Amino acid sequence: MLANLLDGHPQIAVYPSDLTLLYAYFPDFIRVHDDPSERRARLQRILFTDLEERFADLSGLPPLDVKALGDAFFAGLSDADLGNPPVLISRLMGSFQALSGRSPQVARRSALKETSIEIYAAEILNWFPEARFIQIMRDPRDNFSALAAGVDAHYSRLGEDRRQTLASLLHRARLGFAMAVHNRKAFGPERYHLLRFEDLAGDTEGALRAVADFLEIEFDPCLLTPTVLGLPTRGNNYDGETKFSVDARNVGRWRERITPEEAQVIEFHMREEMAEFGYAPAFTPAEQAAAAADFYKWQNYAYFYGDRFAGKADA
Repeated sequence: MLANLLDGHPQIAVYPSDLTLLYAYFPDFIRVHDDPSERRARLQRILFTDLEERFADLSGLPPLDVKALGDAFFAGLSDADLGNPPVLISRLMGSFQALSGRSPQVARRSALKETSIEIYAAEILNWFPEARFIQIMRDPRDNFSALAAGVDAHYSRLGEDRRQTLASLLHRARLGFAMAVHNRKAFGPERYHLLRFEDLAGDTEGALRAVADFLEIEFDPCLLTPTVLGLPTRGNNYDGETKFSVDARNVGRWRERITPEEAQVIEFHMREEMAEFGYAPAFTPAEQAAAAADFYKWQNYAYFYGDRFAGKADA
């Protein structure tokens, strides 16, 4: 959502999709695929074929020539640089800026969205010393509510059920919160900006004025309308909503969308992280502990237990 809000600003060139390089290519894929042709095919798939498919899902012809983008990216790319993250990122963004008309002379900053950005922050600063980061924080109970809404629509097709989605959230959200605390301290507020989703949804203009100050760009009313390549875009949710604006409707609605036991598990595992960012618990420590113990019984059997009794006949 934040990338979509920044998209229309004339001083920013926003890449129109997740970068994907830092989990779909680096580090594991190239660790086991050292053949240049395999690496090039993988880059084509995750960067350009995927982008074409995303645009096709949005409707009609894409407002960007994705084939030309790929051709510009690969032109002159040496095999030696196929394992070089800053080179690939710079080429991708440079090619995009040239084709979209948002050259460095026009756009003060370029913006990239990546799911794992807080985990790679130290490495990215090493690659790009002038980089700045904005990390969105959200009440993990509302976060799980959004994910739970997508279990039937999306995650079930990936083999996940509701309990697996909760286990994934506990691992990933705790890591994200911990990295937020660490990165803010390590890099300072002038480099690392934390933004609560609730604040963005509740006072969109105020939050985006703070973001504009952080990025050293002028505030523009276009920041209040989400777009992709300048075209209005609806929110990213699994509830079928098609609003073309920031929507605070689901803030604090976790009580209606998930079970008390699921919320109790989250509060037990993330009580310190939640307190750090102002998310108050709704249940007692005893209720949290009981739910966490029950959840662990399933988690232990599903993930950690090796059934040494399987296949053995009773005596």
